[in-house]
Amino acid sequence: MAENNDNSLIILFGSQTGNAEELAEETKKIADKAGLDSHVIDMDEFSAALLPQHKRILIITSTWGEGEMPDNAEDLWGDVCSSSPSLNGINFSVCAIGDTSYDEFCKAGIDWDNKLHELGANRTTEIQLCDVDYEPEWQQWVDKAIPAMASLQIPLAQEVDETPVTVEVEVVEEVKVEKSKEKSEWSAKNPYSSNITECYVLNGEGSKKETRHIVFSLGDSGLDYKVGDALGVVPENPPHIVEELLELQGWNRDEMVSTHKGERTLYDALKKDYEVHMANKKFVQSLTEKIVSTGMSISMRIVKRSRDNVKWSSSEEGDLPPGLNSSLPADNPASRVEAIVADSKAIEDYLWTRDYVDIMREFNVKYTPEEFLDLTDRLKPRLYSIASSHDAHPGYVELTVGIVRFNYHDRQRGGLCTQYMADEVVVNETPVGVFMSPTKSFVLPDDLSTDIIMVGPGTGIAPFRAFMEQRVHDKAPGRNWLFFGDQSEKTEYYYKDEIEGWLDGGHLYKFTTAWSRDQEEKIYVQHRLKQNGAEVWEWFENGAYFYICGDKQYMAKDVHRALIEIAIEHGGMSEEDATHFIEKTMMKEQKRYLRDVY
Repeated sequence: MAENNDNSLIILFGSQTGNAEELAEETKKIADKAGLDSHVIDMDEFSAALLPQHKRILIITSTWGEGEMPDNAEDLWGDVCSSSPSLNGINFSVCAIGDTSYDEFCKAGIDWDNKLHELGANRTTEIQLCDVDYEPEWQQWVDKAIPAMASLQIPLAQEVDETPVTVEVEVVEEVKVEKSKEKSEWSAKNPYSSNITECYVLNGEGSKKETRHIVFSLGDSGLDYKVGDALGVVPENPPHIVEELLELQGWNRDEMVSTHKGERTLYDALKKDYEVHMANKKFVQSLTEKIVSTGMSISMRIVKRSRDNVKWSSSEEGDLPPGLNSSLPADNPASRVEAIVADSKAIEDYLWTRDYVDIMREFNVKYTPEEFLDLTDRLKPRLYSIASSHDAHPGYVELTVGIVRFNYHDRQRGGLCTQYMADEVVVNETPVGVFMSPTKSFVLPDDLSTDIIMVGPGTGIAPFRAFMEQRVHDKAPGRNWLFFGDQSEKTEYYYKDEIEGWLDGGHLYKFTTAWSRDQEEKIYVQHRLKQNGAEVWEWFENGAYFYICGDKQYMAKDVHRALIEIAIEHGGMSEEDATHFIEKTMMKEQKRYLRDVY
């Protein structure tokens, strides 16, 4: 770049759990290599008035809930929308992270892209929409966005005449505008150090599942929440995996290393700062540089053998000595790696059953601590739907958590955060970082007389336990209908006493169950919805809200389809009209079809 060229670049990130922030840091590395003077900035630490001062702007943002801005982007977004600064001469590009299972896929990023362009900024490259597995799409974006930014010739700002100017100022009374809601000091970056006060199994004897009720103390944090919100929990890696990594690589656990959280011992970095319980694509791709093919092909021909007094000489037929079998050529590790990294689907399949320890053992590769930490992802908090009302449990927040455990390659594995809470955390002793992740979409109706239908099989019951506690506390006259199910009534009937208490007290109008394994034919919540289709439709016509929480890959899709079929059968609609009613009228226009799926 020319010496008189302004090569500055700012990278703004909007992040709920840290994915966008990590991508911003990776983008900076690439930008710096391209000769740009780049700076990563949290949207929470930026203002609309500063935007016109920067000629190159990259935005990387996730989308939260049903199309909402992440928490740290809300204020800046509101500031930009209200002040509408002129951005003529500003160059920008947006990378948006989302989830295609949601209708408002990447909406936060799309909103930023449209708004900056509307305010006069120049879009150097088109917005990139990234799904849950965002790295390949992000890479496509950064490969275009960085060169485009680097190619811009932007002259350095002219020196400003600093001659004092006399200005008459009319003093008016200052009017302070208070925010509707003060932000908590506790966040993913600065979690509150809590304690688990209760952690017990909800399953009955003989269950193959392990579902726990976990209670956190909010102590003196000042943290508040409403039903529908999520709790962010900061986990730590299993100590046995950390120990295996240290032993395999021959690392010194007490060696001091630099991390995004500052200087700390290697053990602490592996335990608390990075995702070492599961491998990522970057690490697999790095194997191509660690494993080098010999490039040699060795052939061997045996011409004579004497063994156990049996003599043998080769013949023209190429036969082998007695007891000697032909062997396949040695599998070249470099070729194996090449085959894996050549196809993104192959990488995913490979990673599905392997962690770093597995891969290191398979290929016998060595890394320095710095190399390894540079390849691994930062440890991110996990979000859980809150299963309690703060009005019903002041000073506490409660969760319903399915503990994930499995075995691969003769090694015990599991969900990072779920096993951490179940196995490592000592009740009332071990400090655990937590923060609130509010929702604007998954909320109860303002009108307490509104009827609600809740569909939450398995751990999806969590927010609806909170909903019921809140509706009871508020003495809401609206009717409540809960659909719940799991494998067996005997072993998975979570919160049975509470549910039966709500039924007896008239708080729960109807409770419909789907026990999939209690009869020969499997029955799920979508089947129960269709069986009760006429009544469900009647509730819809009377303005009821519909909520669903749980598995997005199968259950949520099946329930969604059941609603369309109910509209066809009981609403007398065509396929097209029914789809429009459920997906547009109910979900988007009236906002009374709400989802918390994962």
